[in-house]
Amino acid sequence: MVLSAGEMSFVREADRWVVSEVSNQSTGYRPDISSWSEVARALDDVELGRPSGFTHEVVFRRCPDCQEHNIVREDDFVCVFCGSDLPAAWNVDPTA
Repeated sequence: MVLSAGEMSFVREADRWVVSEVSNQSTGYRPDISSWSEVARALDDVELGRPSGFTHEVVFRRCPDCQEHNIVREDDFVCVFCGSDLPAAWNVDPTA
């Protein structure tokens, strides 16, 4: 089971690599921003330095009317495909 997904950038600090940027930007899995705790745990488990949260958060929602997946921009919770309102809570099934 995939608990989160996204993109990471690394930089060399002193004598080790650390995560400099991390996002949940994955249009395949479309993870919620609440998945940060899973990312943090995984990075901590391998002792990689990391930011305190996603450095770029992407808000995904599935339209209840047309079923299309959307990226919410500027807190505009409106489906770009059909104009319907999108739910405030994450509702994306990453396996769909």
